[in-house]
Amino acid sequence: MCMMKTVTTSMSLAEELERLSGENGAKKELNGWRLSSSAPELGVQRARLVSKDGKTLLNNIQIPERFRQAYKNWFHLIIECNWRTICILFLLGFIVSWTIFAVIYYVISRLKTVKKDESCIANVDTLISAFLFSMESQHTIGYGLRYMTDLCPPAYLTLCVQCVVGVFLQTILAGIVIAKILRPKKRRQEMRFSRMAVIGPLDEHDKRPTLMIRLADIQEKLFLAESHVRLYMACSKINSRGDRELIGVKDMNVGYDSGWDRVLLLWPIIVRHVINEDSPLYGMSRENIVKADFELIMTVEGIVEATGMTFQARTSFLPDEILWGYKFKPMVLMNEKLSKYEVHYSFFDQTERVCDFDAQTIETEETEDEHHHNASGFL
Repeated sequence: MCMMKTVTTSMSLAEELERLSGENGAKKELNGWRLSSSAPELGVQRARLVSKDGKTLLNNIQIPERFRQAYKNWFHLIIECNWRTICILFLLGFIVSWTIFAVIYYVISRLKTVKKDESCIANVDTLISAFLFSMESQHTIGYGLRYMTDLCPPAYLTLCVQCVVGVFLQTILAGIVIAKILRPKKRRQEMRFSRMAVIGPLDEHDKRPTLMIRLADIQEKLFLAESHVRLYMACSKINSRGDRELIGVKDMNVGYDSGWDRVLLLWPIIVRHVINEDSPLYGMSRENIVKADFELIMTVEGIVEATGMTFQARTSFLPDEILWGYKFKPMVLMNEKLSKYEVHYSFFDQTERVCDFDAQTIETEETEDEHHHNASGFL
């Protein structure tokens, strides 16, 4: 008699929810998920193209005109900075602007010859007073003690230029703050992928081998529109010079030919890729997969309804992060007492062994009755 083996965790629901929303570095590297205590040990550390939390891990060498290419799109680069850096940059920008025009005003007031007992700028006779006049003028404060006269054209021409510069700086700051607030970076971090992928039967009635990855949106109030998923296989090999090179990226069907890649993320789902003759995994055994040189890269894109902005979340799976002969444990269960479905996030990474999944090599033959199941999709 076949025994059902379940990969379990010892966390309570409260601990699970706490780790789902974790923000520190250790949790980010694992994309918010821990390996269960009984999960198989990972092998030798392999180089990744994409980290578990979606960061690209490539090193770009000898990019032509690297500095120019990086900083000619300075507006978007500033948006990508954290709030502390943005505040420091604009604080320095305003201080530099005030200082430059203060020096100009001071030089004009000292060098320009005017009538006796009259000056270009009233009550500006030191560098400090010139700085205060510069700041008051740029922000239209105007305390009344220091003011511009019509005796020196260079002075009021400089004032016109400073007014334009001040409006320009404030407009840029307002634009960056609005773009920074609206960008869906935090929304992307609320997408969660299972730590491991599994290969098992499609369902209880269809025993075709299927690659499955669990996906969840842990945000309860901000829903997504037009969300869809993609799955790719990046392959590498050792070339004739002994270097490992990336040889290409293959698309893995998750149902885009029949619309199943458009996922409904109101509750956790399982994205599935049926391993048939068109799959890059077709014909591979359990041992072949573990030793193979590939990386599965999964992306999910969606539109935040509140702002209309699009985001993309990514993760990746190495061959030793794929469990053979497992399926995910159900986590959306009905509470009969309340007549309401409940989502048990403590089950998110839990898998169970499929005892009748004995295929050592992935080979399937379609029949006419199974044709309607051919498209990959989500459960």
